[in-house]
Amino acid sequence: MSASSKTRVILLGAQHPHFYIRGGILKSREDVEVVGFWEADTKLVDKVAAKLSVQKFESVEELLKVPFDAAFVHTLDPENPRVARLAAAAGAKALLLEKPGATHPREIYALVEDLKTYPDLIVEWGWEMHYAEVMDVVRSLVRKDTLGQITTSHWHGGTPSGGGMELWQRQPGTLGGFLYMDGAHTIEAIVDVFGLPGRVCASIRKLPKGEKHKIVSCWYDMERDELDPSTEFAVGEMPYEDIGSVILEYETHNVVADFTAWEPTDWCVDWGINIYGTNGTFHGVLNPPVAEVMLREGKDGYKKGKTQMTTELDKGVTNQLGYYKKQIDLFLRRTRTGEKTESAGVEVQVPLMKIMEAIYASSREGKFKGIQ
Repeated sequence: MSASSKTRVILLGAQHPHFYIRGGILKSREDVEVVGFWEADTKLVDKVAAKLSVQKFESVEELLKVPFDAAFVHTLDPENPRVARLAAAAGAKALLLEKPGATHPREIYALVEDLKTYPDLIVEWGWEMHYAEVMDVVRSLVRKDTLGQITTSHWHGGTPSGGGMELWQRQPGTLGGFLYMDGAHTIEAIVDVFGLPGRVCASIRKLPKGEKHKIVSCWYDMERDELDPSTEFAVGEMPYEDIGSVILEYETHNVVADFTAWEPTDWCVDWGINIYGTNGTFHGVLNPPVAEVMLREGKDGYKKGKTQMTTELDKGVTNQLGYYKKQIDLFLRRTRTGEKTESAGVEVQVPLMKIMEAIYASSREGKFKGIQ
């Protein structure tokens, strides 16, 4: 493919391990030219340049002078809105912003309003689990009413033990910790499937300090990378919450979601989804993908009784990288052609942030909060 026909991508910030995942995917694509990257942390710059083999630029302004089509923003949340605005002003056709994208929902709302002044700008947030194959099944079941009238559903999310101690989970001045940063993956999925609830009630707790135990996973920061699994942390020593429980009330059903920063398993292994309808049920896990549909009466291509989802990879094998690839592929298609595809854009991000704001307010005030 000629250089002129490639999508030119710049990388702004390298303060999240998703930077390496997305950067690696972009570098492997023949239809993409990764022009360069900028990172403010001088200790990190040379490490990133060597690891990803990408040209470094001394300042964000210098990099933004180079012709580009799309910008991938992986700064920390306090910096994300500023950098996103700079990229948009420099003529970006598309922005992919690491989630949640700012320290507080009000900053997301302000950023969205500013980005609306660029009517053709494509904006995507880094909710890669939006593209999990299990979510494709869930969307279809709910949108087609395959399960009949849904009355209740239960969703679980969180981080592996140790994950809540990562740098991006413990930034000062944020709305919250792991629940805001990673538990929101689960809330994003709920919003995507069901839309905005009428009101929410939540309990978000920092637990009493427990005994130290070995972690499952913790990418402490981008300089030290992933901590040795012999590292020990204790419940209750994080700067923010340890657990969260949420009820989301919709007109025709309830959704219950619970979260812990201390899962004894690796990422997403216990991120379960259970949906109950008058014609059937759905039970699934996001990754490695598992999904089972049980119907009283066959509908929409599903037989009566149980149907196991056929997975893209072998049963029990993680497809996490595949979800990043799908997100990037659809994002680049929209950038090049303007094609309407599945996305995790403004139409998902703004309702999600409204719910997150209400969840934390409900916990503080000890009562249901309506979604404004």
